[in-house]
Amino acid sequence: MQSDFQVESRSYDHMYRGSWHGYRLDAATQLSDEELAQVAPDCLRLWLPAGTPMHWATRTRPLRYDCLQLYWPERWYTLSAFYDDRSLIHTYASVMQPALFEQDRLVYVDLDLSLLIKPDLSYEVLTQAEFDQFAETLGYGEETRIGALLALETLTQAARLAMGLFATIPHTLRSTDFRLIDCYK
Repeated sequence: MQSDFQVESRSYDHMYRGSWHGYRLDAATQLSDEELAQVAPDCLRLWLPAGTPMHWATRTRPLRYDCLQLYWPERWYTLSAFYDDRSLIHTYASVMQPALFEQDRLVYVDLDLSLLIKPDLSYEVLTQAEFDQFAETLGYGEETRIGALLALETLTQAARLAMGLFATIPHTLRSTDFRLIDCYK
């Protein structure tokens, strides 16, 4: 099966950051035997197997681990959960402007603000200094700054309360060969 969905990341000044292809997962695709919170019906779930070429502006590198990505229209963040074999290593939450969704593609503006969330839901804000620097040098508008900081608050509260967003991330996967099934009907 061919990967069927392209993601493209850009900076606030619309410069190309990177792109990759993933396998779109059907809403009925069960990722784990764990009891997980329901994902919102408008959530796009993508599966990126280890080795997926990640085409960055500077060079192309293969993805080191299997990855489950979640995107929502109108939300200012995305989640990328990384797995070693079937076990969750960590989840990376990136703050972004709401993505532009098309038929088989989405484009988003990365706002250089991210969190690393461990399976126990402890977390670390990774790039606050980069966000502050780019907000100044690229001239993030007031709506963008506020949207980004509210998204950061949403993400940190969800981790602190151990519910909501991170309750949708499986800790142990059923398998890692989701690309071999009919992912999207």
